[in-house]
Amino acid sequence: MDNFIFNMFGMLVLFMFLVIIGGGISQWVKNNNSPKETVKSRVVDKKSEVTYIQQEQNGMMTNTPQWSYYIVFEFENSDGKKVVKKMVVSGKEYKRICEGDCGDLTFQGTRYIGFEK
Repeated sequence: MDNFIFNMFGMLVLFMFLVIIGGGISQWVKNNNSPKETVKSRVVDKKSEVTYIQQEQNGMMTNTPQWSYYIVFEFENSDGKKVVKKMVVSGKEYKRICEGDCGDLTFQGTRYIGFEK
């Protein structure tokens, strides 16, 4: 019975791993097949998040911060409908772009390419 539970747990972990990897590959393919779009947009919000990764270094546990940066853009699509899009950006882009900035947003699917003021 213990072997069965151990094997089922291993299968569950493997299945979850494959689902996560499959989702990432699926999004990558979808982005690559999407057209590159450039639209007039306005920055409506900025957010940053920090998560801590625990690592062992020289026998001691350390917490290493990992930052994620997001910018929320607002623009009109080809039908004239307002679209709000949250994009993952680099720390450099996050510092360069301010809330309220207007300019040309370039993206491909969910992939941020650039923003020119």
